[in-house]
Amino acid sequence: MNRTLFKKIAFALAALLGVLLLLVVYLAVTFNPNDYKPTVIQLMKDKKQRTLDIKGDIKLSFWPKIGADLGEITLSEHQSDKQFAAIKSAKVALAVLPLLKNEIVVDTVYLNGAQINVIQHEDGSFNFDDLLSKEEEESQQINFDVQGIKVTHTQASFTNEKSGAKYTIDQFNLTTGQVALKKPFDIATDFHMVANQPAVDAKAVIKANVMGDPEGKHFVVKDLDAQLKGALLDGQDVSVTAIGAVDVDAAKTALDVSGLKLAMQGNFKGVERELSLQAPALAVNPQLISSEKLVLALKQKDANGDLGVDVTLAELKGNQQAVESKGLTADVNVNAGARKVEGHFASPVKANLADMIFDVPSLAGKFDIKDPALPNGAMQGQFKLAALANVKQEQVKSTFDLTLAETKLNGDVNVAGFSTPHIGFKVHADTLNLNALLGNTGSKKEAAAGSNKAGGKSDKPADLSALKTLFLDGSINIGKILYSPYTLTGLNLGIKADGQKLALQGLDVKLDDSHIQGNVGISQFSKPLYTFDLNIDKLDLNRYLPAAEAKAAETKAAEKTANSPEQAIDLSALKALNAQGNIRIGWLKYGKTEAKNLNIGLKAQDGLASLDPLNLDVYQGTLRGSVKLDARATPAVAIQQNLQNIAVGPMLVDTINNDMLSGNGNLNLNVTAQGNTVTALKKSLGGSVDLRMADGAVKGFDLAGTIRDAKGKLNLLKGQSNANADNSKKTDFSELTATFNIKNGVAHNDDLAMKAPVFRLTKGESKGDIDIGKEQINYVAKPTLVNSLKGQGGKDAEQLGSIGVPVKITGTFAAPKFAIDMAALGQALAKSAALDALTEKLGGNKADALKGLLNGKTSSESTNGDAAKSESGTATEPAKPADQLKQKALKKLLNF
Repeated sequence: MNRTLFKKIAFALAALLGVLLLLVVYLAVTFNPNDYKPTVIQLMKDKKQRTLDIKGDIKLSFWPKIGADLGEITLSEHQSDKQFAAIKSAKVALAVLPLLKNEIVVDTVYLNGAQINVIQHEDGSFNFDDLLSKEEEESQQINFDVQGIKVTHTQASFTNEKSGAKYTIDQFNLTTGQVALKKPFDIATDFHMVANQPAVDAKAVIKANVMGDPEGKHFVVKDLDAQLKGALLDGQDVSVTAIGAVDVDAAKTALDVSGLKLAMQGNFKGVERELSLQAPALAVNPQLISSEKLVLALKQKDANGDLGVDVTLAELKGNQQAVESKGLTADVNVNAGARKVEGHFASPVKANLADMIFDVPSLAGKFDIKDPALPNGAMQGQFKLAALANVKQEQVKSTFDLTLAETKLNGDVNVAGFSTPHIGFKVHADTLNLNALLGNTGSKKEAAAGSNKAGGKSDKPADLSALKTLFLDGSINIGKILYSPYTLTGLNLGIKADGQKLALQGLDVKLDDSHIQGNVGISQFSKPLYTFDLNIDKLDLNRYLPAAEAKAAETKAAEKTANSPEQAIDLSALKALNAQGNIRIGWLKYGKTEAKNLNIGLKAQDGLASLDPLNLDVYQGTLRGSVKLDARATPAVAIQQNLQNIAVGPMLVDTINNDMLSGNGNLNLNVTAQGNTVTALKKSLGGSVDLRMADGAVKGFDLAGTIRDAKGKLNLLKGQSNANADNSKKTDFSELTATFNIKNGVAHNDDLAMKAPVFRLTKGESKGDIDIGKEQINYVAKPTLVNSLKGQGGKDAEQLGSIGVPVKITGTFAAPKFAIDMAALGQALAKSAALDALTEKLGGNKADALKGLLNGKTSSESTNGDAAKSESGTATEPAKPADQLKQKALKKLLNF
């Protein structure tokens, strides 16, 4: 009975299973998932506002594995037609029964031609956030076992809209062995990577055996063989390789490295560089820290020579609280043409890894430099360094002591904060001999001048934004700095940077014979503002001018004569200059000119610059005023100056190359000019000049002497007497005033007034032009001679009387010419001689003698009287024919 019942039940179950099997077969045969594609597409559109496009057929399997074979599928961005992801084909199958045990067993997964574009928006959200369900609770971990993964021709990109960073991986291929949690599996991949922050364009090939336990935070990489080739790390043709094994167990704070070799080589902006690191064995855990020798090597080659550095860290022993190495050593070799450098350094190393404290108590080294340019062809030096770093507290403290030839430097450097370091330091030296360190300095000034001339110029301000992250607070004290032909003594300087301003405070130094004190600063780093406040007791600029510049100044006139092209004025530096400050100099020498009490205020911004005030004591007097420069387009200058008690002669020589005047005076100057060359500036000059002088002389011409000579040469009265300027001659004056109106480089004057022992020159009696652009003079003066010529002509000149003499000044600034109208002068002398003869014969003075000759009347009285009588009709007695002839001759002689 029971047996029969059991059979019936067995047949019933078998029948049920048969029915289920037939149902599965029926579903597999009759169910077509492609019939539901429109529903799925619409569901994606309604729920996620994305467009799903299923172009290929979907194939399903149900037993013994649930599987899917997908064709081409694309998915758009949220509420957009742009593509978010796509695949060309994919195949995956899962075993059914393991799912009941919360396990996933998957056949090899195939994925081909996948594309995905991930974007992080400026607000931090991602373009796939809408695909994640916010209502799902965190699920428990599911164990999975994948027989293998094979990915081909896949691409993925990531864009950060806030930073502008873009990263792309394409041509991605991946093949793995069986993948399961906590079990090692093989992996092989290759791909092409492009990025812009930092710039990368490289191909990678990686092979390894890996194990991952995310829950236990344990990860292992063995048999690593990785290579990256391309443009990366700011270099070209860079190759990075890595081999070895790494075991990281974060839960146990353990690290195990074996056979690790890292290497990099490539071209970095013209520098061929090789870098390698070898770590044969390194073990770190809470109980023990040990390692074999670690070796770091650097080789570098460029146009300047070769560099080699080898650093070795000896065996490490200890634990996380205290670990120590027998020594850190380094060898440096430099081969730069004739210069060769060899150095060796060594120090013990201690560390507390638990607290992240590292100590290098005594790094000592020595080096040997060989260079024919050095004074003795060679130089030796040594140094000591002690450093203590606390990584957790982000602090570094260090001291150093350097001896090199005659130079001895010592001090300390402290760092607080690693992300934004705040650096404090003190540097001290008795003597810093740069001559011994840098070698032959015989032509330093010329070389520096040549390099500055050859260097490119920019009319844009330098971008010093990097200084925003610089935080400094330190001091420098150096007793003497030698750099032939210069000597700096007693340098004291404080340096402070707070991210807003870099300041050199308390500057106190003596440069040769000049004592310099003050402050200098830089702020507004993106468009730097340079500020300064300097005091200099005395400064001889001639000591610091290149010899070539002095020679060029001497040959300037010859260059003009040779019609060589005139060099354009370059004020482009002003366009990039943003500066404000004051400089005061007690005594200044430039060329042959000396000045005292110089006070200059500078303000420059966006191509505009002003020197206000521009005050100094020069040419035995004072100068007070301002100068403005405009470099935004064609260079322009505006000058306002008030000069008091100036020695005019030296000033004219320095400014317009003219030595016509001597004496002291006052000068008010208000002029403007614009042009691309000095000549163009002169020709565009406009404005006014007011000159007042006393007790001076006109050089190159002796007015009284010329007139004296002319008295004995009346045979020349019909012409003019021309003479080049003779610096040994001069015409003294006691007072001179003049104003000049300047237009287009030509200064016009018509109010010259002069007083002198020889003559008087009243306003309106002279006029002419001075062409500053062409350096030419065209001027006519009409001085009136006086009787008293003491010191200027002797007794003979007393016979000249009050005579007006036209004097014409022509020629160039460098070679002026003076001319007197000798015919007019001869006529005046004849008048004076005739009157002298009549006075002697008739007695009395000249007026009385002339009155007697003209019938008791002067010529004017006689003429007026005759006219009056004629008008009144009164008859007069006619003169005798002989008297009429005499009167007519006298009138003609005396030009009446």
